[in-house]
Amino acid sequence: MQDFAVVYGKQNVRHILTDAIVDLSWSSHREEITRSMTVRLRNAPPIQVAGMLMCFGKRSKEQLLHYQNQFFHGPIISFEENEFTHEWELEAREIGWYLAKNKGTRPYLKGPAGSELQTYIKSTGIDFRCPDLGFSIDERYGTMAHSDIVLDVLQKAYEHTGYRFYLEYIRKDQSFYIVVAREGRNTIVPVFIQNQMEESSRGASIEDTYTVVTAQKWKDDKIVPSVTKANTGAINNLGRMEEIIEVEEKENPTTIATQKLVELSNPKLTKKITVKHEDHTLCGLRAGWLVLIQEEKYKSKWVIVSEQTTFSNGIYTVQLELERRE
Repeated sequence: MQDFAVVYGKQNVRHILTDAIVDLSWSSHREEITRSMTVRLRNAPPIQVAGMLMCFGKRSKEQLLHYQNQFFHGPIISFEENEFTHEWELEAREIGWYLAKNKGTRPYLKGPAGSELQTYIKSTGIDFRCPDLGFSIDERYGTMAHSDIVLDVLQKAYEHTGYRFYLEYIRKDQSFYIVVAREGRNTIVPVFIQNQMEESSRGASIEDTYTVVTAQKWKDDKIVPSVTKANTGAINNLGRMEEIIEVEEKENPTTIATQKLVELSNPKLTKKITVKHEDHTLCGLRAGWLVLIQEEKYKSKWVIVSEQTTFSNGIYTVQLELERRE
């Protein structure tokens, strides 16, 4: 595999594992902050837990092992070696996995949510960057994993603004940083055509649909005020389903209720596809990315909810669960 490499590192030790690979797969999901990777190896050098797994695909003009080509970096969290066949199976997670393995003691976030989250995660020693998330937070958390706080703040951002966010891992020369990005804002946008698809199905869901939205502002255990917006046509078609949102002091309940009703009152169009490709520039594909599907002369926009990728003999086989993006 001339344009693809897997490297194992532990302290000052480095081993190239590419030729030992039996199979390699990774996955990501909207509700997770890291990608997971599974590697099966035969006749590999000794492996230790907490050793780093580093994966490279030829994404730039630089040499293959240049940092710009690295798309995965993270600890091996478990391994198993068959003592008869000497076949190894490794489980690895992106480096952000350590955010799930460390807790904060009753952290208090108060102020613009994006800057508060960035300041808090940076205080743990992680280079973490977060844009303005569009709302203010005033939350005293219990003792909980840093990753759970990240997910909670991003869920609150979705509830307040209607936009979902995910984490991208950006490799630098000697380090990396994690950045919060809005779903569908990836700079490389894959276009999949029908002859790349082995499977394709479409559907719709009202699991996350609401036809009535109420925005409430609370002060001293009293509601001041409460605004309800309803989509009459959607109620007649889908039934009455109400979402209640608590808005912050500086937010306008009418604006929040109106915006959220537009975003929530339509059924979600879904799609599942399995595609094959040989494009190493897409090895960073993950949940949260926008993809385009070309059908005859029409391109439709979709956001990845979950992704499962297998790499073998230079071919990427990708299973995607998608949500329609207008």
